[in-house]
Parts: sequence; structure tokens; C-alpha cells
Amino acid sequence: MQPPAEPSPTGSRLARDSAVVGAATVLSRLLGFARDVLIARLLGAGPVADAFLAALRLPNLVRRVLGEGGLNAPFVPLYLDIKASRGEAAARGFAGEATAHLGLLLLVLIAFGEMFTPWLVLGLAGGFANEPETLALASHFTRLMLPFLLLTTLAALLAALLNAERRFTTAALAPALMNAILLGVLLVQLSRGAEAMVSASLLAIFVSLTGFAHLGLILLRLHRIGLPRLSLRWSPDMSRLMRTGGATLLAASSAQLVLLVAMQIASTEGGAVAALYYADRIFQLPLGFVGVAMGTVVLSEMASHESARDDAMLGRALALGLALAVPAAVALAALAEPIVSVLFEHGRFGPEDRVRTAGALAAFALGLPFAVMAKVFGQVYFVRRMPRIPLLAGLAAVLVAVFSGYGAAPGKDAATVAALAASLAFVAQAVLLSLHLRRQGLWRPSLASLRPIIAILGASAIMLGALLLLLPALTTSLAPGEPLLLRIASLAALCLGGLAAYGLAGALFGAFGLPHLRLARASARTPRS
Repeated sequence: MQPPAEPSPTGSRLARDSAVVGAATVLSRLLGFARDVLIARLLGAGPVADAFLAALRLPNLVRRVLGEGGLNAPFVPLYLDIKASRGEAAARGFAGEATAHLGLLLLVLIAFGEMFTPWLVLGLAGGFANEPETLALASHFTRLMLPFLLLTTLAALLAALLNAERRFTTAALAPALMNAILLGVLLVQLSRGAEAMVSASLLAIFVSLTGFAHLGLILLRLHRIGLPRLSLRWSPDMSRLMRTGGATLLAASSAQLVLLVAMQIASTEGGAVAALYYADRIFQLPLGFVGVAMGTVVLSEMASHESARDDAMLGRALALGLALAVPAAVALAALAEPIVSVLFEHGRFGPEDRVRTAGALAAFALGLPFAVMAKVFGQVYFVRRMPRIPLLAGLAAVLVAVFSGYGAAPGKDAATVAALAASLAFVAQAVLLSLHLRRQGLWRPSLASLRPIIAILGASAIMLGALLLLLPALTTSLAPGEPLLLRIASLAALCLGGLAAYGLAGALFGAFGLPHLRLARASARTPRS
């Protein structure tokens, strides 16, 4: 008889840690939301906004990739493997080597970025090639923001060390501090009535300064448990990291690469980049809540408990993610126009901008559940340090976005086409990963495991009916001419009504898997022989 193995994490612990990380992420996204509302008010959706938001796409891309588990995926499993086999000192030595080499690489990349900024901008928004003034503005803003990439990437690697030690809160809260700083700058500029160009340049400078705040907060937390000692020594562990690290990081970044393709598609039409950006910011709120939890908590739990061999945890993570993603997608699609109107239709952001942004948001909503599914499925491969399949699925998703976006019928709104192309890419990625997991026997969905998901779909349908019944009664109070507080209260009442309908229907249908969680707790208390 073998000694009892450490039990798998229970559903309640997974939900608790995911909720902590998700709540911190939502706080950051809400502050980012307020930031983007003020950006829309200050810059509108014209050439300066297009240039600034195209430049901001690079810091946002890096922050999302790293914040949603991009560096966790290659670093955490290897770090925990070294710690388990050779002790904490060896693991910390590996962390110091990884940090030093990453910092050196980033310095070289930032230097090249500063020298070849216009080409970098065209890689983000190729349509600017026909708009030299917008290209010059975007290049100027990008140069001011590039130092952010060095600082926040180093912070993200050290945050992955915290996540490996199951210290999730500080790393999750750091982006909230960054958004709070930018929010303060925006409030000052609005109170002064500053010009759009001056405000955009100042914001670009402060984007880089927030990188110092991010790194400082992580270093302060790490100081309490011991900072890793930097070393440029190249150990066999670094070779192990390099063998799979690049492919893992690229695979974990596939969703953001899809959104980068979407920006390229949108850049072919004036004003579409800004509309896509604002729609994406709303889309990222639920995706961030679920995606960061999946890429942080689920990965760490799988790596610590080797539960990638037990598809029960995969089923729990999938049900948890969809319980949040499906109703969010339904609400975003049904309420796209009032949401965009209440949040952004102020100042230089007008009715045409609202219609365009709402169309893109509704298109994004279609892909939200599939983006979450792909995020969950990918963790199984990352914890096993087998990135080839998620990498291929991610590249296939990028190709789907390219062909569906550029192959769309002419005359369609570029922002909506770009968002729809991204959604189709997420569908393709989730389907490919699920089929391979089934083929390899890593995921064996049964009727019992699918029952909560079916219940989630039923409860979301009930919620949609409730929203469609409530919306006509609140249409007048949601109109742009009404007082802002009344519009906010009406939108909140609409969302709360839908949430109540979903919660009641979900509880009635068993969507939240309470019996499943009780079973998980019971099995965790039973020693394995």
C-alpha cells in the first residue's frame, strides 16, 4: 500500500482562489473602464484617438498576455518541478537567472523598438500606411510608451514567482494601481480642458511611469518572502525553459494575437480602431475575470497537485468559467447599444460612434464563451509542458481571423467585421483543443459533468427573456438626453434584473454544481491508495 497522496484541490478552493484573483482583476478592469470612458470623452474617436489607441494596443497587448498567464504557463510548472525535486534554493536560483536574462533581452528589444517605431506601428495598424499624419502621431505615442514593456514584463515574471507560491492577491491587484494612476491624470486633464494632442502625449508618458509602480509593488511583496538573486549564469534549467518557453508563451498569447489581427482589419477604415478598442475594453471585463483566474489559479493548482491527470478538475474549471462567461455574453449581445451609450456617449463621442462600437461589442460577445473554453483547455497542456497543440490551435485561430476578416463582403463596418472575425477565431480554437483533448483521453465529458453546463445555457436563456422584457420599460431613461445618473441607474437596474433572473433559474436548474462540489469535497477527504 502506497502512502496517501496529497488530495486534489476541491471545487470550493478552486472557486475561492479564482474569486480572489477574478475580483482583483475586475477591480482593475473597472478602473480601466473608467479610464477609457474618460479617454473617449477627452479624445473622442478621431485621428488623435486612433493614433493614441493604436499605440496603447502594444502595452495593453503585453499586459494582457502577461497578466492572463502568459509567463505563468512556461515558468510556474518548471519552477515547482525544480522546487519539488531539488529544494527552494535551487528554484529561487532559477527564478533569478530567468529574471536577469529576460531583463537583458528586453533592453535589446526596446532599443530596436525605439529605432524602428514606425514599422512597429504598422505591425499593429497596417492601415495607417495610407494616413501619414496618423502614423506619425502613433509612432510618437509608441516611443513614449515603450519603457513600460520592460518594466511590466519583469514585474510579470516576478509575479509568476508569487503565483507559484500561491500568493495571488498582490500580482492581481498591481494592474488596478496602474489604472488608478492613469485615471488621476485623465481627471486632471479634463478639469483643465486640455487639448487632445497634449493630453494624449501626457498619458503616453504616464503609461511608462505606471510600469515603475507595477514593478515596485511586486518587489515590495517579494521582499517579504525573499527576492531571487539575479544571475546571468546559463544553467540546464534555463535550457529547459527555453526549449518550451517560447512556444508556451506564444500559445498562451494566441487570444491577444487574434485581437491584434482584428485591429489590423479595423485600421483599414477611419475611426474603426477607436470603436474596436472601446468595444474590446467592455469585452475584456468578463474575459479578464475568468481568463486571469484560469491562467493563474487553475494552472498553479494543476502544477502543484498533478491534477492534469484527473479530468474532474478540468470539468470543474470549465463549468466555473462558463457559469460566468455565458450569461455575460448574452447580456453584452442583448444590451450592446445601451451599455456603449451610457459608458461612452459623452463629450466628443457621438451617436455614430455609439452605433459602430455597439456593433463591434455584439460581435465580440459571440466569441466570449469559446475564448474562455480555449483558456481552460490550454492549461492542461501548459502544466504538462506540451505547448505544441495549443500553439497549433492558436495559429489556426489567427488564420481564421485573417481569412474571415479580410474575406468579408465590402461595405460592412470594419470594426464589426474585425470583432466577428475574432469571435470566429475563438470558436475554432476551442473546438480544435476540445477535439484533441477527447482524442488523447485527457477530457472525458460525461452526462454528469455536462449537466451543469446545460443548466447554465438554460438559465442564460431565461435571463435573455427577462432582459428583453425589461428593456422597453427602461428605454426612455437610457436615452442620451437624460441625466447621467438616471441613465447609470437604469442600466444598473437592467443588469441586476437579468442577474437575478439568471441566479434564480440557475439555482433551480442546478447550474452552479452544488452537488458536484460536495462530491469533490468528499473525494478529497478520502485518501488515495
